[in-house]
Amino acid sequence: MLISCQRLGAPATPGEATQNRRDNRPASPDFDLPTAADKPLTLQSLRGSYVLLDFRAVGCAECGAENANLRKLYDQFSHRGLVIVSVWGASSQAEWRAALAAEELPWAQALDLSGETARAYKVQQPPVAVLLDPRGYELARNLRGRNLGQKISEYIPLD
Repeated sequence: MLISCQRLGAPATPGEATQNRRDNRPASPDFDLPTAADKPLTLQSLRGSYVLLDFRAVGCAECGAENANLRKLYDQFSHRGLVIVSVWGASSQAEWRAALAAEELPWAQALDLSGETARAYKVQQPPVAVLLDPRGYELARNLRGRNLGQKISEYIPLD
């Protein structure tokens, strides 16, 4: 008699548990934020692309220090399906616009004036990066520098 050593409730095939966890987790919260181009931006409108939400704040030195890395990632992955959105916390639209002019970042910039989107993503203190898959599910959080680039390249190969 052959006895299986499989745990009770374990999936019959490898990878099945991961797929079940992925299918049962909630999608990331949608948002509707104004952009620097004065157009509304929703997470729903970005479905089908990998999305990197870059939560930052006006006057945040750590956020600015990550700009060079984000520019490099944007150059490497934007034409391969990665969309970067910087979600700014600011006390006023004028303060935000001044910061945008100083930073000159090439990807979408959105203003979270109420802080509602940051709270929905459980962002307590920027900078926080949240990587989402094309269906809107979170893949990684709080990675910076080389670690962030390596995580993105797991999902979007460079060739």
